[in-house]
Amino acid sequence: MRKKVIRYGLEFLVVFSGILLSFVIDNRIKVNERIANKDLLLNQLTVALNEDRIQLEVVKSALDNCLVSIDSLLENHSRRNLNTKSVASHFSNVSARMSISFFPQKSIYNQLINSSGFELIENEELKKGLTDYYEHLSERNNSINIKLDQFNQEFDYYFIPHINYVTSLNQLDNSVDLSSSISIYTIHDSFYQNASLGYLTNAQKRIVFYQELLKKYEETLDQVFDELGDNN
Repeated sequence: MRKKVIRYGLEFLVVFSGILLSFVIDNRIKVNERIANKDLLLNQLTVALNEDRIQLEVVKSALDNCLVSIDSLLENHSRRNLNTKSVASHFSNVSARMSISFFPQKSIYNQLINSSGFELIENEELKKGLTDYYEHLSERNNSINIKLDQFNQEFDYYFIPHINYVTSLNQLDNSVDLSSSISIYTIHDSFYQNASLGYLTNAQKRIVFYQELLKKYEETLDQVFDELGDNN
């Protein structure tokens, strides 16, 4: 009887150990698959961040160009040089570019979060940088963009009675070149009211504030790239 109990006990241990081992192996396989998927997503994220960097430079250049036009308009405002085609051209440039925004590509980051791959990242500095880049800065970006879009609309409505022009848009592949040419224009005396000066300086201030946010994006992006390099 005792031998039977021992034999059954051993058989149970063998079966239990086999089941337990299969669970361990299966779990390990799933963990390895999650790690492999995390590494794949991080590689894809690097590609997306490089594209973000290119887009960030495009936005920075457009806003720098916009500030140059505002400086020219402010100088012209003090000289009151009416019916100058360059005034209409610079104004059109400001109106078209002042609310150009930078939006990071977030789809790969969302996949990292949804697949729990983010939790598998061991580099805490990388996780912090990604959170800052995709979450914290995005919240500030959305808030600023709403206000900037509203101001851009108010800016355009204010100047409609004071300056009129017709633009010739240059068509590009799947987009429109914002560097449009002016074909017909009229600048009224009212363009040089003090309120116009206020709108121009306000636009200048808002663009500079947004550029400060872009600098923060750039710094965080550099940090993320450094950590991604260390993570490999």
